Amino acid sequence: MKPMPEKSKARLPKGKRAILILLPLALVLAGLAAWQFAHREREYQLDSFAMGSYVQLTVWGREPEEGAAETVQRIEKLEREISWRRDGDIGKMNAQAGGEPVTVEDTGELLAELLELCERSGWALDITLGPVTRLWDFDGEPHLPDEKELEKALALVDYRKLSMDSEEYWYEVPTEDGYHLDCVGTKYHVSLKEPGMAIDLGAVGKGAACDEAAELIYREGISGMAASVGGSVCLRGEKPGGGPFRVSVRDPKGDQAGSLGVFELDGGYISTSGSYEKYFEQDGKRYHHILDPSTGRPAESGLVSVTVWCPPGMVARWPGALSDGLATACFVLGKTDGLALLESYGAEGLFIDENDVITVTEGLKDRFSLTAGGYSLGEAG
Repeated sequence: MKPMPEKSKARLPKGKRAILILLPLALVLAGLAAWQFAHREREYQLDSFAMGSYVQLTVWGREPEEGAAETVQRIEKLEREISWRRDGDIGKMNAQAGGEPVTVEDTGELLAELLELCERSGWALDITLGPVTRLWDFDGEPHLPDEKELEKALALVDYRKLSMDSEEYWYEVPTEDGYHLDCVGTKYHVSLKEPGMAIDLGAVGKGAACDEAAELIYREGISGMAASVGGSVCLRGEKPGGGPFRVSVRDPKGDQAGSLGVFELDGGYISTSGSYEKYFEQDGKRYHHILDPSTGRPAESGLVSVTVWCPPGMVARWPGALSDGLATACFVLGKTDGLALLESYGAEGLFIDENDVITVTEGLKDRFSLTAGGYSLGEAG
């Protein structure tokens, strides 16, 4: 009897065996690469338009796209609520001037912050300047108002005639585990005492938009962000690789792309108000858009630009809006009183006067580098 042959073993060519051995490893490496891509820090930029200005967002994080898109929506929603041209909270308050109060929430908190600034600035900022700003129409067809009309409009400007009271209420927020959190909210009842009065938040709107953008930093997976809305900037978190944020300041004597110098900041909110931003000329005289609430005319303080920095950790409910409002108030006040106002808030600033003298506060001196020629540095006092 012939012996039974051994059971044959299937054999693959060496090349195919190598493929079978390496395939699982390749899948592991591909999965690892995909995970690393999904979780790596990326930079994402998004440009939009709101508050009458370009909005530029730069976000660093693992999933920055969705958060940036939602931030633009938040800014657009804020604009609807605080623009006097829209039918949101401010529009309703102006329509109800002399009548019943309007009940609001977030807008009321913003107004409370700004009313304090109106008081502390000695009326250099007045958020009820609406009747006057409409006459000048700097965002439409700017012109010199009729003297009698200006006098009539100025009589309606007085932030002390904006009445506001508040009440707290409880509400529930559901949680993922089926329970809920008990939270406290605040409702504000706001009214303007006289018919014809009008709130105008144009002096703080871009800074307030930066406050909305700052909420992006609390989103999971976001490590840092920078938002620019017109002359206001918000800086939060960290950039990949660390290091300070660099913010360029416009040269008042140059074109829009001309730089006066550069700030190196570790965060916070920075806003600039300048007489070169919006203006018109009539009968050989230039009229700029920063109005003095005491006269209803362009402020004559000897300044051409004020930049204000509200540093990280500053106690404020709306620090972006505050930086914007402080820049306007300091421009109206002039350098000496403006410096005192900044000190009372713990804010820092840079002032440029009509003689091309730059004054930088102590907390910004080592953070600012002058790059433009034709200027001299003065003392903050």
